[in-house]
Amino acid sequence: MAALLKKRALAEYSQTITQESATIPIKKLKLVKKPLPGINNSLPTVVSHLEDCKSTNEALILLLSIPDRLEVDVADIPEVIKKLSEHFKNEAESAVRVKILMILSDIGRENPAESANIIEETIMLIKNDHSHKVLAQGMKTILKLGKLVTDTVSGFHQKLVEVAKNYLKDANHAVKCRCLEIIGSYSPLCTDQDKLFHHISSYFNNDDARVRSQAFQTIILLYDRGFKVNPSIYVYVSDALKDDYEVVRSVALKLIWILGNAYPDNEIVVPGSVLEIRLIDDAFGKICNGVTDLSMQVRTLAAKLLGTMKLVSVKFLNQTLDKKLMSNMRRKRTAHELAWENVTSGEWASGKKWADDAPKELLDADNISLMSSGACGAFVHGLEDEYLEVRSAAVESLCQLSISNPQFSNMALDFMVDMFNDEIEDVRLKAIDSLRLISEHIILRDDQLETILGALEDFSQEVREGLHRMLATCKMSTTVGLKLCVEKLLDNLKKYPQDKRSTYRCLQNIGSQHPFLVETLVPLFLNIHPFLDMAEPDVENPHYICLLILILNAAKHSLTITPILEAHTLRHYAYLRDTMPQFVPLLNLSDSNCNIISTPLSVPESLAFLNNVIANLDQAENMTRIHISLLQTAKEQLNRLSDMDLIVSGTAQFIALYIGAQLQILQILDGGFWVNPATLATQQQNTLKTNINTLLEYCLKLQFFFVGLSPAEQCAVKQFRLRALALNLVYIVKGSNASALAPCHHFLTAVEEMQKELSHSNIQPDGFTSMVFRDLSQLEEPKPGAVARVLIPILLESKIGSIPRPNINIRMSSAQIIEPSGQADTSLKFTAGLIMSVPFEAELKYLIDPNRIRLKVKYPDQKMQVILPRPQHLKPLHYDTSNKESQIGHNIRLLSSVLISHQVWSEACNVDVNVAICIPEADIGKRKFGPDSTPTMLDLCPPVKVSIAPKPIKKTL
Repeated sequence: MAALLKKRALAEYSQTITQESATIPIKKLKLVKKPLPGINNSLPTVVSHLEDCKSTNEALILLLSIPDRLEVDVADIPEVIKKLSEHFKNEAESAVRVKILMILSDIGRENPAESANIIEETIMLIKNDHSHKVLAQGMKTILKLGKLVTDTVSGFHQKLVEVAKNYLKDANHAVKCRCLEIIGSYSPLCTDQDKLFHHISSYFNNDDARVRSQAFQTIILLYDRGFKVNPSIYVYVSDALKDDYEVVRSVALKLIWILGNAYPDNEIVVPGSVLEIRLIDDAFGKICNGVTDLSMQVRTLAAKLLGTMKLVSVKFLNQTLDKKLMSNMRRKRTAHELAWENVTSGEWASGKKWADDAPKELLDADNISLMSSGACGAFVHGLEDEYLEVRSAAVESLCQLSISNPQFSNMALDFMVDMFNDEIEDVRLKAIDSLRLISEHIILRDDQLETILGALEDFSQEVREGLHRMLATCKMSTTVGLKLCVEKLLDNLKKYPQDKRSTYRCLQNIGSQHPFLVETLVPLFLNIHPFLDMAEPDVENPHYICLLILILNAAKHSLTITPILEAHTLRHYAYLRDTMPQFVPLLNLSDSNCNIISTPLSVPESLAFLNNVIANLDQAENMTRIHISLLQTAKEQLNRLSDMDLIVSGTAQFIALYIGAQLQILQILDGGFWVNPATLATQQQNTLKTNINTLLEYCLKLQFFFVGLSPAEQCAVKQFRLRALALNLVYIVKGSNASALAPCHHFLTAVEEMQKELSHSNIQPDGFTSMVFRDLSQLEEPKPGAVARVLIPILLESKIGSIPRPNINIRMSSAQIIEPSGQADTSLKFTAGLIMSVPFEAELKYLIDPNRIRLKVKYPDQKMQVILPRPQHLKPLHYDTSNKESQIGHNIRLLSSVLISHQVWSEACNVDVNVAICIPEADIGKRKFGPDSTPTMLDLCPPVKVSIAPKPIKKTL
């Protein structure tokens, strides 16, 4: 065996391997040209070394090294301009000269005072230059810097216009375009306008499409500046609509629109006849013709412009919905004209050619019609376009014209309903919202309603809810249509249970708008028999709730519905009135004892109570214990009032929370332990720390939970928080060995901001804030220990500020989680380690900043996950802008999903899901706050418990 191993070893060592010589890759050497020694990127230094450059490329590289944002001293600017000008005159390469002009433009932009001198220098530099690129850049520099120079008596802008007119003779399109733009931007209003427009119109037929486009754009620019456009150019602009280039046709469409709106009643002659029509009508017809343009951008622009032409005649509007030329859009010739034409023609019908004696208006409609046949049915073409941009713009314009014209809205109704079946969801949504906006002018027929209800089968929840909003505003003509609508909504609710609240809101408005139609259907909907007692329905059934919401809202406007209702229906009304008051109205019904149900408190009574509570607190004794007991009683009464009267609920909650913060700080100050917390026991120290954290949380809620606060109330809240921050700083300095630099810096920053805000709002500071301003200004070096020593006597001496006066415009931020409901009997199961999505829906009201919204998920092992919702998941809660409550703060509907994942559990447990607002401002003063730390969160509502059970992974073959 040993011999065999030795033989193998020798064999391996004696083996010869021949390796082919591989091709050695060629090494590439990259040469980097180093900048000249001692040169930095500052402008004066670079310019001073231009003379040292030996070639054009070297000068260009040196100029390109100048940064975009120039940093140059004002005193060095004249010298820099002088050296750049000298190099410009001696430079033969046009690229370097262009770069020099760009640098001059940047210098003038950063230093507006030098703009006039730089423009003068630029005009002198390009005077003898023949390069088109240099001249174009020179005109661009003049155009940019001219806006920074105010026109004076010397007529500086007029001089720029004369320079631009002089260079208009250049053959290059870029130079001409910049010159025309200068003329449009800086021509004085006192100029001879007819001569100016004649000069510009001479470029309408230029060989270059870019120049033609800029000429029309110059007219638009002059109109925007206040010039009166001469309507005589309408003929030239109309010819430009047939241009081969879409840039020209687009600008011509805009100019046609301007002329039509500026001179709507001017009369123009129809081509091929002696008939005159209004300019706005002819312009409307020409823009309608643009809807059939070859370019998608031109079609989209034409479709958008149509919606803004509100002065068009009704017959022209109606023609946009019919592809065939209507009879009233043809020019009628009298019998005398027809006979005279027949006699003067010298020809008679021979009978050899079919219809050779037919009337000419039937043979050539384009020559004698008021509108081009290509423009007929413009909206039909736009709604049938292959591009969604054109269809979307056509729907918007159709809606805008329908809002201002009730007759046209009824004609456009069928076309709008057809768009509910568009393949693109955004177009469908736009059509639904458009029909909602014009609902006050239309009454839906049964066949139209059937088409609309067919769109309820859409998979998109956003489309279905849009249909609910639209149906809630529309009017129906018959009970058959109303019955069909209700039945379809109930069937749709079976298929999509998540649409429950949207269906409730829809039926609520339908009942309010159709009380007399609902009245005849009450026995059918509630299954009321004239002789027999039917079974009592389940009040928790969503379908039965939908019918009750419909009938009860109709009963508010019809006195004959209430006597029809049975006893159990009235009991169900009382139940629904307590559980969902936002859907069920308040009815004057009598109970079994014939006692009328009382209405809630009125606003004057609630305000009088609030004023009385605050007045009693202001007149109370200054003894701490008595004051604390009075504050506790007032807080309880205000919390009770916020539940009773929804109108002043926000005001009562604000004052109750303010009183709660006062109670907290009085209890801390009354104990006296905060002055020297190091001597306290561990339990007492923890209690003091918890009380201070609770006080800071109250202050954050006062600052970020309420909208509608006046400047005085906002300053009162911030001054109270300043007192809490001072107390927290003293506790950290006296009660721990940790660094207090961050809390001290945060406190000093808050003091500085408070001082600026008080001076800006012209509000006097309270006693505590004024003493802090006075004593801190005397500190030489504001270290934490010195600041704490200054704050201790101030906190002991200063009194608690007075409570702000009641303001009924205050609303408190709140959230209501609708899905998940937290009442599910079964646990949600998923494979451990994977992710499960839980649908989430919440209604958020009266928010200050929607960007602060976060979803908070807390697991049983105390791990917390914070989710930032996507912007597209935030939908507006109210679409009715006439509601004043919807205009207060941000009212948002959050439609999202919560992603949950965990390892295997032995049994199902609850996960807390909540909506909170993130307040990063509260984390600035924390001593140990890193990127991985959880930011400060304030819950908007109690958490909802979701039972989940992660299952182990099944091991299968």
